[in-house]
Amino acid sequence: MVYDILEKVFWAVFVSLGFAVLFNTPRRALWAVALLGALGFGIKTILLVYALNGQVVMATLLGASAVGLSGLYFAHRVHTPPIVFTIPAVINMIPGTLGYNFMVGIIRIVSSRKENSITVENLIEIINNGLNAGFTVLVLAFGVVFPILIFNTRTVKNKDLNRYLKYKMLKLKRKRLKQ
Repeated sequence: MVYDILEKVFWAVFVSLGFAVLFNTPRRALWAVALLGALGFGIKTILLVYALNGQVVMATLLGASAVGLSGLYFAHRVHTPPIVFTIPAVINMIPGTLGYNFMVGIIRIVSSRKENSITVENLIEIINNGLNAGFTVLVLAFGVVFPILIFNTRTVKNKDLNRYLKYKMLKLKRKRLKQ
């Protein structure tokens, strides 16, 4: 069981690195992408197997939140915005099987010629797959963005965002008054 999890985490690192290269992530940040990809996918997989008994949405939220929080630390360390390496790190947690089963179920419903070919159980399973896939993608985005919005008060170049925004707002206000 442990070796299966380690193997999945190993391959998740390569998925994260592949998407990081595809998104033109700077080379100096690739190690952070690999580490965050392993961290997020590892947390999700361990929680699915040992703690949450198959609750994909909650496990994905906790894994993505760990990536988002750790991404803030690595942003200052690598001097790169956190979104540059948190997005490739969570792509390996997108629910491909759930989305595929949902789409196949929808196609079966649309292409069925008999009215009795789709049972209520099949319909419930299709809706369940679709909702799980949708909510999983939603919590991926929420888990990555929420820590950045809440805890990121300084830029990666150590500038105070609050002072910078106040300065920009005053400058904009003065410009409007002159017109």
